[in-house]
This record gives sequence, C-alpha cells and structure tokens, in this order.
Amino acid sequence: MAFVALAAKFLCGQAIGQTVDVFPHAKQEVLDRIASIMTQSAFVPGVDFTKWPGLIAEQKAAIEASKNDEEFRTAVNAALKKLGTSHAVLLTPRSSQARRSGATVGIGVSIQNLPEGFAVVRVVKDGPAEKAGIVVGDTIVQIDGKPVAATTNLSGEEGSEVQIRVKRADGTFEDIKLTRTKYSTLRPPELTWVDADTALLKIYSFETAYEPFYVADLMRDALRAKNLILDLRYNGGGAVRNLQHLLGMLIPDSKPVGTFIRRSTVADYIESTGSEGTDVAAIAEWSERKFKPLHRVDLPMFSGKLVVLINKFSGSASEIAAAGLHDVLGTPIIGAKSAGAVLASVVDPVSNGFSLQYPIEDYVTIKGMRLEGIGVTPDILAQDPNLRQPNGADEGITKAVAYFAAAKQGKNN
Repeated sequence: MAFVALAAKFLCGQAIGQTVDVFPHAKQEVLDRIASIMTQSAFVPGVDFTKWPGLIAEQKAAIEASKNDEEFRTAVNAALKKLGTSHAVLLTPRSSQARRSGATVGIGVSIQNLPEGFAVVRVVKDGPAEKAGIVVGDTIVQIDGKPVAATTNLSGEEGSEVQIRVKRADGTFEDIKLTRTKYSTLRPPELTWVDADTALLKIYSFETAYEPFYVADLMRDALRAKNLILDLRYNGGGAVRNLQHLLGMLIPDSKPVGTFIRRSTVADYIESTGSEGTDVAAIAEWSERKFKPLHRVDLPMFSGKLVVLINKFSGSASEIAAAGLHDVLGTPIIGAKSAGAVLASVVDPVSNGFSLQYPIEDYVTIKGMRLEGIGVTPDILAQDPNLRQPNGADEGITKAVAYFAAAKQGKNN
C-alpha cells in the first residue's frame, strides 16, 4: 500500500511519451480499465465513485483532442479531480516507469519558477548540469534560444542535446550545451547538526529512497542529540511500513496513532451497530484495527526534545506522522498547514503502460480527526523561504531552535 507523493516535483524529467499518438486505440483501452477500477475498487467513505462515467463524459472533447500521452493524462486527471478526493491520478507510461525505477532523464537539476526564468535550487551529483558547472543560485533564462516561461519543459529523450543560457549569481551570462542523461530522482534521508545539541533529520519521502536500515543508522547517530528536528516539508508520503518504521523509533510502547477505514470496516460497523456508517470518527473509535508504529528492539528510543516541520507540500504519510507525534507525544508542529491529502492508495497498471493511483482507505487520527481535505495545523507558524537554497535563511529551523532554547529555560507551556 502506498501514499501518493504530493510534494511539487522540481526534478526535471524525461520526455513525454507518444503512446497515444502512435496507438490511438490506447485511449479507449485505458478509459475502460479506469472505469472498472473506479466503480468497483476505489473507496473513500462518502464518495460516490459510480458517478465516474458522467465525469469522464464531460471530458470527451478534451480526450478526443489530446495528441499525446501528456495531453491525454491531463484530460483524464481533470475528471478524476472532480471526484473531490486526493490520491486519484493517472500516470503516463514514462512517469509510471520513472516512479517504478526511481530514475528519470534530464539535465539533473531541481528548479523553482521565477519571473526571469528557472532558479536552480538543487544540482544532482554527477549529473549533466553539475559536470557543466551549473550551481545552486544560477538561473536558466533561455532554453534552445527561447525565453523560459512557466510552461517551458526541460525534458527530452536520453542522449538528446539542449542549449541553455544561464544567468550567474554575479549577473553574468553563459551559454551551455548539455546532453540529457538518465539519473536517480531519489533523495535519501539526511542527518545534519544545527548546533552541538540539535540534530536535523530530513525525510524527503517515505517511498523507495527511505531505506529502513539507513534511517536507523541516522537515528542511532541522532541519539547523541538533546534536541531533534524532524523535517517533513515537501514530503508527499510513501509506504505505510516505512512510516511505521520511523514512528517506531520515536513513539514508545507502539502506541496507536490512528485508524485506517476500508470498505469492509464500514460494512462491519453497519452490521454491528445498525448505524448508517457515515460518521468516520465514530467508525474509527469503534474499530479495533488501530495503526501502530513498529518498535525496534535493537535501537533505543529517542528521549530528547522533538519538533516536526511541515508545509503545504507535506502530504499523506508525513501528515500521519506529524499528527501522530503531536497526539501521542505532544510534539509541537512548526511550519504551515499541510496538504490535507491523507488516504491510503494503490497504483495499478491499467493499459498500454499507463498506471492509475486510486484510494482504498480513509484515515482518522487517534483523537478522532479526519485529515483528508483538512490537513495538519501547526502550533507555531513559519514561512518557507521564497527561494529554497542550501544554507539560506530558514524560518522553520530558526523557530525550532528558539523553541528548544525556551524549553531549556522552562518558558514553554
């Protein structure tokens, strides 16, 4: 079972496939399979998936006009969005392959849109951009001789060339020719030290990049800290078991943090209580199937002070983690309100290389709060920097350090 990655994807990926263009019949084959899945397998309490045929019919003109995989995906996802639920997304063959492999094709940068172009906020190690001397702080202002716009795509086929004009931090310009290559999009967790007493653990995703043994080693190092900042900003979620693994090193005694509600849970509740089964909080309280951390017997529990950082791109598993730590341990949450996209989902192949992510379970916190469409509200507000750069000012970390200092002096409530 997996949680959708909602954080904005800044890694420049591979070219759009042309499956729909080459095989026009693929459209109907994909649509038929989606209809079967959405009407028979998808589930969220209170959401009527039987209305799917009507919703997709409203997109008929856009679907027929679509000329490639990306345009087709966009048209179908517009219908999925009308369901009013998260975790319902069609993936193109190329994006499906990238998701499975954790790799993509591009020049190897993470970017952020600016009025004058694409600001480089991360350079992938050993990627084409790094080898060409592109660094964080550069701005890509032209691609193949054309000014960069919000819709400009850096993607392309593996081995293809792209000419970019880069504005350096000192205001000078440089023209650079790059060859697109395949590289990993995975960002493993990182542990750094803010000061002698404070460790910062960044978990970028609970997907493939989350290696339990590696994270356990990081936590073993973090045990030296008096304070720990768990940074879940831009973490769109991932696998349930990885979430349980992390919480198992922070929450003692495997205390439950919430309840997943599936179709059978609602059916059993209705049969047992005679109720309508529309109150998810009541269903969660009734259910004995609680979601708990996986305690590690080989690693001491972190016993220092802890805070969690979130933002509007923190979704799904990261929202469950933040809410669980807050509810069970009283851990303060710093940042901005999270995405409010908290459903368990699966990703299944549909046809012609396309995949569909669809929800199968809802979630309610141990204190009876449904997070889907609501999100996690921080205790202490902190703004994200306008431009994310290494070693730049970070209000979230600054406020976390201030919280620890106040706690040391006994000033926190």
